[in-house]
Amino acid sequence: MKKISILIILFMTTLAIAQNKSFDFKISNDTVLADNYLIIRFDIINLNGDFTAPEFYDFDILRGPNTSSIFSIVNGESTQKTSYTYYLQPKKEGELFIEPAYLYTESDTLETSPVTIIVLPNPEGKKIKPILPEENDIHFFSPSFDNNPLYPEKRKNYKTEKKKKKLKTRKL
Repeated sequence: MKKISILIILFMTTLAIAQNKSFDFKISNDTVLADNYLIIRFDIINLNGDFTAPEFYDFDILRGPNTSSIFSIVNGESTQKTSYTYYLQPKKEGELFIEPAYLYTESDTLETSPVTIIVLPNPEGKKIKPILPEENDIHFFSPSFDNNPLYPEKRKNYKTEKKKKKLKTRKL
């Protein structure tokens, strides 16, 4: 019994060492028209710690943080992923900055690189829906379209009337 326990511990340690660990972000676009928004997602893969989001000084936070957490085991290899997603609208035109995010682990402090966002004038008032890379990824969550100010083109008034069912009657 003792030998089996030692083998299991060695096997789990080997799996833990073989895992890819990362703390990174994905951004929908680095150039945006004024009065539009962008999406930034911070991904923590196979790491545990305290996440600290950047101060979004030049942006209004429309939504967020939206948090998702996935744990999977495929062919004996486990993966844990936690994501924090923010929907940001620039406050002004020009060159804006997103400061680094931090992850404080037991042994280290990790940080993402800062991001420069270019906000261009939008005289025609165009609205462009941003899409994060890997939208088909299982970890990507779309907001609800119903009554969502971010998607005015999707807002519709649907009737919620129930259709009356006709009952068939037979004479006995």
